[in-house]
Amino acid sequence: MKIDRLDPDTASTALRCQVPCKINLFLEVLGKRSDGYHDLDTVMLAVDLCDELTLRVRSEPGIKLTLQETPTLPSDVAPHAIPTDDRNLVVRALKRLQASLGIEKGADVTLTKRIPVQAGLGGGSADAAAALVIGSLAWTGQLGMPRLSALAKDLGSDLNFFLEGWRDGHWTAHCLGRGERVEPVANAKSQFVVIAQPPEGCDTASIFRVLAKWHADPGHASETMLRNSDELLQSLALGRSDRVARLLYNRLELAARECNSWIDRTARRFDRYNPLGHCLSGSGSARFCLCSTRSEAEKIASELESLNEFKVFVASTWRSPSIQDQAKQLGFGI
Repeated sequence: MKIDRLDPDTASTALRCQVPCKINLFLEVLGKRSDGYHDLDTVMLAVDLCDELTLRVRSEPGIKLTLQETPTLPSDVAPHAIPTDDRNLVVRALKRLQASLGIEKGADVTLTKRIPVQAGLGGGSADAAAALVIGSLAWTGQLGMPRLSALAKDLGSDLNFFLEGWRDGHWTAHCLGRGERVEPVANAKSQFVVIAQPPEGCDTASIFRVLAKWHADPGHASETMLRNSDELLQSLALGRSDRVARLLYNRLELAARECNSWIDRTARRFDRYNPLGHCLSGSGSARFCLCSTRSEAEKIASELESLNEFKVFVASTWRSPSIQDQAKQLGFGI
């Protein structure tokens, strides 16, 4: 994420955060846990398709969230379907942070939504992680990453990636558990991607229900697949995008195809353009392909857009200083 002050020349506490989405280069389901979640082995990469969150501290209590725009929603999700009350993960994150800090002041928050919803791109988790960071900075003047990481683990599966997945200027990580155990990994080369979002989203719970129908315990990770995960990490470290593309994998893909006919249709569209490789992200419905160059990605995106079937985005590896370095540069404590 990238943080800056909204009013750098005044004393008011108002912060803005640009926050990227993620794609899953590898996703294996290891088994169901006693808490109802699933243990995962996944490799996540942050790319520069971003939401923007702004927060202004106010003396009155309460969190007021305003949704500024929703240009990338799938057609079956009306703009008002994104809640702005306690059902929104941003609001829940800030209220948990308030309670943890004993803060009585409130905040006016504006979310500019560009990351598609119900897409497997982690937009909601990214926004909530950003809310924790700028909420802590604005209310206390301190980052307090251990507190934020602990809160993130309770709020959702992908939040910790957006807090802890940084290494050498980029956000690439091997994540385990339900996604909250984050190990940043080497990534020697920027990846260029095309993301296609079909007109229907996917419901994560439904995808896992289908997976459970096929296997009493959906964790059937083979040794071969887990070796592929290791090889993918090695290929990222070497900057071998061709090898990374050959190793793209998502255990949820077949279940997602049963739930949403657009999953197969989007895959067939990508097959036409012969990219390095393509894969479903998370539980879908967005699909991405890896390209050798940005110009190749832009060409594929242009051809996909001409079909008038998808919302299409060209993106590349998100790069930024670490959250801690950004906080220090803005004059906050860490």
